[in-house]
Amino acid sequence: MTTIIIEENSPQAKQLLEYLKTLPYATVIEDKKKSFSEAARECNAVSVDELFDELNDRIKKRFKHA
Repeated sequence: MTTIIIEENSPQAKQLLEYLKTLPYATVIEDKKKSFSEAARECNAVSVDELFDELNDRIKKRFKHA
């Protein structure tokens, strides 16, 4: 399962959310009570920079021993 947080602060974000609602394999749970930051912390989200740092570290470790 993958969790995606969409902050509805632009027309494109709202369009994407409406499209996701039409997909049979996606479930959209709208929670208006939490801010984006609160929701991100709750699901242990990481920044894109952290994600790429982790990926780069794993790639370096994998090919260092090859």
